[in-house]
Amino acid sequence: MLRNLRYCIYKRKQLTTFIQYQTFLTNDYQCSEAWNSQRTTPIINQVNLNDFYNVIDQNYSSKGVISPIDVDIFANAIRDTYHLEELKDLLHKLRLSAETGNMLESTHQATIRNYLQFGNIEELLTILKDPLSFGVFLDEFTANILLDKLVTSSSFEQAANVAALIMLQEEYNNEISNSLCQYACFKYIMGYSRPPEPEVVPDKKKKVDEIKIRIKFLRNPYYDDHFDIKDVFVLSGKTLAWISEKKSDNVNINLQMIGWLVYKKYDKLLHLCEASAKNTSFKVFAEVIELIKREINFVEQDSKSELETSISILEKVNQVDSSLEESITNCIENAINKFQTRDIESQKQMFQQWTEVREKRLEEQIKRLDRAKRIEAIDHKQKDLQEEEQKLWFFENEDAIDLEIEEKEQSIDSNLKKKTSKAVDDDYIPPEILPKRK
Repeated sequence: MLRNLRYCIYKRKQLTTFIQYQTFLTNDYQCSEAWNSQRTTPIINQVNLNDFYNVIDQNYSSKGVISPIDVDIFANAIRDTYHLEELKDLLHKLRLSAETGNMLESTHQATIRNYLQFGNIEELLTILKDPLSFGVFLDEFTANILLDKLVTSSSFEQAANVAALIMLQEEYNNEISNSLCQYACFKYIMGYSRPPEPEVVPDKKKKVDEIKIRIKFLRNPYYDDHFDIKDVFVLSGKTLAWISEKKSDNVNINLQMIGWLVYKKYDKLLHLCEASAKNTSFKVFAEVIELIKREINFVEQDSKSELETSISILEKVNQVDSSLEESITNCIENAINKFQTRDIESQKQMFQQWTEVREKRLEEQIKRLDRAKRIEAIDHKQKDLQEEEQKLWFFENEDAIDLEIEEKEQSIDSNLKKKTSKAVDDDYIPPEILPKRK
């Protein structure tokens, strides 16, 4: 079952108060020790974040160039919340540069772990939901850690947003992520309450001045039914439907029904109910029927017949004695027991690889900068030698130098004449403008 964690709130006059809450993942899953060890390398320890940020920012302002390895080192070197805003700024600048495709994988995880560590989850979700501006994406491990934190703190709306991000990325390879996403969306849907309808204000006939704006073109309206979905409730339904569609056991079929219902795909819901009713081993949870009965009051008249048919089909099917929430919780526990050890070992290996990649990329960047400096120094030396040679052999090459100067002056004069000269015809007679006839 769920694991109990105890945390100390305060200690006053030898009186210690504790608060207890439940979590799914163990502390070992976060691999904090392995993560901190890869952040304590000499490369990161020697960084002064204030000076380092100023150097990166000045280099971007003057040359328009920003290095992904610099951003990665900055992200991994953060030790307090003060530098999170600077990290956000660097991520945005990197996203605008041509080097955005070379962003290191460790930068994603460092960003997410930093915001989680300092409790800036709202800001983290803003970054994750805007990949075009920041380019930060969840992997399966950070998704599990973030979902576990949000679910155990009863932040189900935020958890549903995170689950929707995983659905939009269409990554369903991790069983722990899938089960946590299902739990987050289920809890959000079951506890969802519709906002009150806005009051209808009677129109007062007033003369309104029309403002017309000239635009170049009009875009045809387009709705992709995926990235364009903004309603968290509908997103939760689609997430639940798509993830539950990957398995055909009893729990996932019931969750899939809830997903199609909330996603407003009533035809798919009816088709699934008809197909499941033919299966003798299928059992329906009471929560599914109750939810359909609740939502039928908010759908259009054309869709009510499909929902009524679905209810009549499911009421004839055998029901499960336990609750759906308990069954989802058991699925999460089973997935954790089965795959947690594998995920922990994968993270440790990944952290070691990231350390090696960071050192390799930094070495390549140092060599590249040294090569550029040497080339610049050679060019500067060649110019100095040419000037010195011109001074030493001036009298021997005086005629050639004079001819060169004269050619340059002539070319400049000819260019000026082309720009300023205008063809003038002395015989040109302007047309006579006559008054209009009445």
